[in-house]
Amino acid sequence: MAGLPTAALQLAGFLMAHAFWTASDLPPGGHYQPQSLCMRADGSRQLQTFDGASPKDQDAAARAFIGGGAAQWPDCAIARQVKIDTPTGEVDALVIDVVQYGGSVMTVVQAFRPGPQDFRLLGDELMLGDNGPLPPLPAAQAAAAMREGALDHTGLGDKWQQWEAGRDPVSPLVQK
Repeated sequence: MAGLPTAALQLAGFLMAHAFWTASDLPPGGHYQPQSLCMRADGSRQLQTFDGASPKDQDAAARAFIGGGAAQWPDCAIARQVKIDTPTGEVDALVIDVVQYGGSVMTVVQAFRPGPQDFRLLGDELMLGDNGPLPPLPAAQAAAAMREGALDHTGLGDKWQQWEAGRDPVSPLVQK
């Protein structure tokens, strides 16, 4: 990756905050419905929710958008909830694809514990490029840009800061 797409990462952070706000209010067993947030060069944004008969169908619609509809946008973030198998069991994660003009720039994966009473971010997000995890410095810069975007979500109030303060120190997605 030549340079970090700061505007796209801030957009992804805003969508990440919005997605976690939704996920934090879901009843037990609930599933976040995938969404995209895309931005034009003039700063105008469009939020889209992906419909389907099941979470699997919704996920397929979101994935199709990455290679199709996202091509018309300079910056786009697509968020979807997945289950990831780990050595200690299945973990919920939010996957955010950061896309510019339909080309995947990077993928961000953040594990979390769902539920209105138990919602919690689990460790730091994983920043993935075409060749796997980003090196530490670009990953930290990308995370900082996303956090800036998350803090721009005025509807959250102080929820993001609370989630950050309560974040588990180690992600179940990282094996030592």
